[in-house]
Amino acid sequence: MTVPARQPPEPVLETVLIENGRIRLLHRHLLRLHRAGAAPSQIEAVRVLAETWTRTATAPTVVRFDVTPDALVSSSARAPASTDPVRLVTVGGYDPRDRAREEKRASRDWAVDAEAEAIRRDGDEPLLVSGSGRLGETTRASLFLMDHVGRIATPPADGILPGVTRSWLLDGGARDDQPLHLDDLDAVRSAFITSAGRGVVPVAAIDGRPLVRDAAVDALAAGWRALD
Repeated sequence: MTVPARQPPEPVLETVLIENGRIRLLHRHLLRLHRAGAAPSQIEAVRVLAETWTRTATAPTVVRFDVTPDALVSSSARAPASTDPVRLVTVGGYDPRDRAREEKRASRDWAVDAEAEAIRRDGDEPLLVSGSGRLGETTRASLFLMDHVGRIATPPADGILPGVTRSWLLDGGARDDQPLHLDDLDAVRSAFITSAGRGVVPVAAIDGRPLVRDAAVDALAAGWRALD
């Protein structure tokens, strides 16, 4: 299926983890750039830069590719973030109607206050919640919840970024067909977050309530690490 492209109104970006000479799920990152309006020449430039980084990176590296409306493509690198279990704190700031949040924009002004609030409340990352209690994502990752029988669910991509690692898990059987709410957290046994730079990361607690580190989450993390 061909997905129509449109010119991005502001800079968009993709971040990937380069590890052992490879980038996991690179084709999905390039497709997301296409859906955000990047031109074919820009996508090809990102692909070429990615290949260069895989040949030259001597340690695990997170590379950020910036694509601007004036056809410029650039890249920068940083060390990967920790994959230790995270403590999430529910913070307002999610709007399921905000279509702009479904693309990975370069500006992160929207995240500053939420991240500061999570730290103030002794958390590692904020879990964004709508005014009606609907769960969204963190400011840096997709959220997945596991109930007591092992079913895995993630919020629908309404006003949240359709993450690349998230899409891989959906292909593997996770569900995103129903909105999730604060009340659903009562039935959660385990949880994890996903991002291209960290993979599958267990959630240690939400709003101070400890969660179980399920072996199935560790198995998913190992499956992600084994990807080409």
